[in-house]
Amino acid sequence: MKFETLAARGGRDVPSASRPLTAPIYQTNVYVFEDMDAVESVWEGKRAGFVYGRYGTANHTMLEDLVARLEGAEAGVACASGMGATTALLLGLFEPGDHLVAARDLYGSTSAFLRDEGRRLGVDTEFVDATDVTAVLRALRPGTRAVFVEALSNPLLRLVDLPAIAPELSRRRVELVVDASLASPAVFRPLEHGATIVLHSLTKFISGHGDVTGGLVLGRAETMTRVRNAMIRAGTNLGPFDAWLATRGARTLAVRLERQCASALVLARFLEGHAAVARVHYPGLPSHPQHELARRLMPRLHGAMLSLDLRGGALAVERLMARTRLLEFAPSFGDVATTWTYPARTSHRRVAEDEQAIMGIGPGLVRVSVGLEDPDDLIADLGAALG
Repeated sequence: MKFETLAARGGRDVPSASRPLTAPIYQTNVYVFEDMDAVESVWEGKRAGFVYGRYGTANHTMLEDLVARLEGAEAGVACASGMGATTALLLGLFEPGDHLVAARDLYGSTSAFLRDEGRRLGVDTEFVDATDVTAVLRALRPGTRAVFVEALSNPLLRLVDLPAIAPELSRRRVELVVDASLASPAVFRPLEHGATIVLHSLTKFISGHGDVTGGLVLGRAETMTRVRNAMIRAGTNLGPFDAWLATRGARTLAVRLERQCASALVLARFLEGHAAVARVHYPGLPSHPQHELARRLMPRLHGAMLSLDLRGGALAVERLMARTRLLEFAPSFGDVATTWTYPARTSHRRVAEDEQAIMGIGPGLVRVSVGLEDPDDLIADLGAALG
């Protein structure tokens, strides 16, 4: 080969009798084939293989298979974000004229997406108090395609009694979709309690290090084929580097959540006894209105998220922001560092104040994502700020 050809084509293949312990990043946008039989067999799914970056790479397959096994699902589809996963699910699962029952206190962007884009696609969404089993079942219609709830609601950490609603939904062939981002499979696995589809923002606990934006849909293989086709056509695919990072993060999910949940309980107990705090929302506390349900659904860990109502309202929130030194304000969660946010001005800022009040999101509500620090340091920082 001449110089120009060698520069363009050389150094691509390295024969080896061994394999890497840690999977490499498949930073390629297309794959090559040796003959047309191989093209047809891979394209039609008769043989394992890859075609084009938007369709997926080995990094995507490893991530999807790993989290699917953690959740007990048949298959998964990785997407560019949690909202990208929601988009692929809506496009892959619903038809114009379908009816959807959704939890009233879903993540703000999800609610807005279902109200606006969902309506334009012909999907009618009815929002209900999903903690009320009767309200969920009463909302069902002949055209109901799915019920969409969160494993732990954002930001008040409320639960849905999945075992109580799942049998009736199954009888009617209605999908039970659960966004489990606030829990992660280390805390709660919805498919074990009757859910049929699980959503995750990989950005949160599964990747866990604040350096990935991604989403994942999991469920039956047949359903995931439809979701994958929608993901490919809509272009909501995850990049291979983010897939690699999310897989790396998931390797430590069990040990991270063990520590984070233990610290969250310690912090919740401290805050519940503080004079500046009107109420603490944490499923692991006996004071939580659904504590017994939490113990049934999540018998070992109760999550690394908690919320608290400050007695001083919005002014107290501003003072907290000015006085904390260790805890930092960040409108996300699931990182190794403890962060806090103000739902009324972040995740639910587009929700009207009267609707926020109905949901229980008051002017003094603060959400905390507990990380891996020593809980004594967290208590010292919060104690000084609240004092």
